[in-house]
Amino acid sequence: MAEITVKQLAQVVNRSVETLLTQMSEAGLKARSADGLVSDAEKQQLLAFLKRSHGDTNEERQQITLKSKTKTTLKTPVSGGKPKTVSVEVRKTRTFVKPADNELNQALARKAAEETARKAAAEEAAEAARKAAEEAAAEAERRAAEEAEEVARQAAEEARKSLQADQSSTATPVAKEKKLAMPKPSVVLKADKKEETAEEKAKREAEAVKQKAAEEARRKQEEVVRKQAEEKARQRTLEQARRIADDLANRRDVQEEDVPLAKGLVGKAYEDSFAREDREIRRGGNTSGRGGKSKGGRKREEEQNFKPVSRALSSALSKKHGFEKPVEKQVYEVAIGDYITVADLAQKMAVKAKEVIKVLMKMGEMVTQNQAIDQSTAALVVEEMGHISKYVSSTAVEDALKDEMAHEGDGVTRPPVVTIMGHVDHGKTSLLDYIRRAKVAAGEAGGITQHIGAYHVTTPRGVITFLDTPGHAAFTAMRARGAKATDIVILVVAADDGVMPQTAEAIDHARAAGVPLIVAINKMDKPSADPDRVLNELSVKQVVPEEWGGDTQVVKVSAHSGQGIDDLLEAILNQAELLELTAVESGSAQGIVIEARVDKGRGAVASLLVQRGTLNTGDLVLAGQYYGRVRAMTDENGQPTKSAGPSIPVEILGLPEAPNAGDEFMVVDDERKAREVAEFRATKERQNRLARQQGTKLENLFANIGKQEAATVNIILKADVRGSLEAITQALNDLSTDDVRVSIVSSGVGAITESDVTLAESTNAAILGFNVRADNAAKQKCQQDEIDVRYYSIIYEMIDDVKAAMSGLLTPERRETILGVAQVREVFRSSRFGAAAGCMVLEGTVYRHKPIRVLRDEVVVFQGELESLRRFKDDMQEVRHGMECGMAVKGYNDIRTGDKIEVYDVQHVKRTL
Repeated sequence: MAEITVKQLAQVVNRSVETLLTQMSEAGLKARSADGLVSDAEKQQLLAFLKRSHGDTNEERQQITLKSKTKTTLKTPVSGGKPKTVSVEVRKTRTFVKPADNELNQALARKAAEETARKAAAEEAAEAARKAAEEAAAEAERRAAEEAEEVARQAAEEARKSLQADQSSTATPVAKEKKLAMPKPSVVLKADKKEETAEEKAKREAEAVKQKAAEEARRKQEEVVRKQAEEKARQRTLEQARRIADDLANRRDVQEEDVPLAKGLVGKAYEDSFAREDREIRRGGNTSGRGGKSKGGRKREEEQNFKPVSRALSSALSKKHGFEKPVEKQVYEVAIGDYITVADLAQKMAVKAKEVIKVLMKMGEMVTQNQAIDQSTAALVVEEMGHISKYVSSTAVEDALKDEMAHEGDGVTRPPVVTIMGHVDHGKTSLLDYIRRAKVAAGEAGGITQHIGAYHVTTPRGVITFLDTPGHAAFTAMRARGAKATDIVILVVAADDGVMPQTAEAIDHARAAGVPLIVAINKMDKPSADPDRVLNELSVKQVVPEEWGGDTQVVKVSAHSGQGIDDLLEAILNQAELLELTAVESGSAQGIVIEARVDKGRGAVASLLVQRGTLNTGDLVLAGQYYGRVRAMTDENGQPTKSAGPSIPVEILGLPEAPNAGDEFMVVDDERKAREVAEFRATKERQNRLARQQGTKLENLFANIGKQEAATVNIILKADVRGSLEAITQALNDLSTDDVRVSIVSSGVGAITESDVTLAESTNAAILGFNVRADNAAKQKCQQDEIDVRYYSIIYEMIDDVKAAMSGLLTPERRETILGVAQVREVFRSSRFGAAAGCMVLEGTVYRHKPIRVLRDEVVVFQGELESLRRFKDDMQEVRHGMECGMAVKGYNDIRTGDKIEVYDVQHVKRTL
């Protein structure tokens, strides 16, 4: 930055010039006037001073960097040579930054405060515990002292009374002796000695009484604690005894008459255990100990107490049922769905799987335990094994979920869903373009639609949702789905082309779905347009227009000029009013999956058509075999939206995999139920697939015996959307013949990955991508392994290439052409050739080096080649019709007069599908 004056700097920092000059002088900068220049270095110096003055020190912290380096050696084996030595060097770098002084001081102060608070709390707790202990000890001492004083007082009173009695008994003989004579010193000393002995005895007795009282108090306290522990143990034991009796009452293998016996045994064992415990107490045993038993000790004691219970119970039950057998077989009610595996059926009947397999083998079915059998076969097996079969719906779980999520409320008018159908290149998408004022057809590969497109259009009279279906022959399943999900079908017929195969198919789809039909005769702007011919051809298909007395609306339109578009929209809305289309707008959303694909950046993307309720962002959606929460939602133009009501198409993100096109979806509140239904659908799909595979194997096993194995074209197919994948798979499978067939090893939605290339290498398959490409890793592996990868954007180009590949595997056709026929007129014997025939050429030309047949009475008797062909001793290469010649057949001498020699040619013609 260039130098500026002090005045300009003051304006920048919003300070007065005098304040700025004062701060500059405090920062150590030399004095200057308001017009003096300030350099960048001086600005930095001033800034550092101001930060220090405000306590913001952000000086560069000291750093310490530690580096370490280690070297190791690895030996890698090399085939056919010495091991290769590789040096590995590992370098590590760690940098430590010294914290700032204020941060360090704050951390130390915080740590010291925490340590002080912790010590203070510990001291307070210790002091409180010490005071509580002192108070308890003082109280115990006080009580003990009072009891000891009382005992001592009683002992002293008893000692005093005893001493008085001794003194009175001693004083009587002394007085008598004084009256008779002088007292003897020995007698006086003996009396004194007796008095001292009585005092000591009294003291000893008092001390003993005191100790005995203290011991008695301690024993009473221990007795109270022991009785409390015994009472708790009694309660626990009684509770466990009751629980055992209740369990026995609920067990299936215990009869009703056994329950009173079991309860009596439990009660008896309960009483026996406590009688034994009372005996232990009377012997002086201590069940509680000084501090009471631990939890482990009490648990072991309770287990010991209950051993007699289990032993007595098992003994009594064994005595009661030891020699009795079941009087009748256990009969189960077996629930059977549409399909059930042999293992599941055996488990429901409580038998081994091999028993079920034996029954099926007797019925002529060769199955394994993992194979699925149909409902009728399973019912026969159940009845054969003496059980009761019960038919249940395979969709019971789904039906229960649908009933739970049923919509309640008043229906509101919803927009009609209109499907545009017709033959390929009859202008369906162009007609929709004109209605939408967009150019969708320009973006379609080859100008044809290859997946269902969903759009909604706002008109002055309301909203209309359009579904654009493909017209190519391969997309039959898509058109069927479009007819099922729609309210009205618009049949587009080109005025210059008439009714074509896909036109008739669209009529059949509409009738099968019970949907009203509106005919739009397109391309009316062309000079070759002939609408009357179209109406005649439609009437042959039982589609009679209203003007001819029928019930089908016919509108003549032109997608190029816009002729009749308003009349077509008016016809759609009138038909919708007659249908009275309503739907419940509130509640959980339900609908159908129009299309699904896998986007590399966003994951699984599903196009949904909401039929009931409202779909919101964050809802838990169950679609087919997959479920997930809606993370994002966009309309057909790619604009984000938060909700979608009935008859509105949207694209959602959040499903783990792309569901199948045509699957129903619903919003579920409980994730557990969604997972349960998804797993049920996956299991059902797996069982159906196994049943189809097993059926195909059994059918082909005997049909292919003795036949040459058909050639196979292995294909790995990847497409952009589920609908296209389904259509291409069906179209390729339809190409299979008895001589060559198509085997789709793997198929999926999304880009071609490295795993696909690895699978193609192991199965010798070609990789076909429809509107998808291989990622970088897959491309490199394809180049290394020379795997054939082909990309397509138009479906019929892919079908043509697969046809050509299948034709190349067909064995050539062998065709025979008869070139000439000669009749044997005379047979000669030759020393060189053996039998030689003199012949007349009746038909065509006879060639020397062509294969021949010898016919006798029009029956082939020999097949070979000529050894010699001559005419007048000249070797000939060919002899024409009407000429005589001599022939010698190589390796055949049984030529007779009247035989015919037929010369033919064999050609191998390449076959095509």
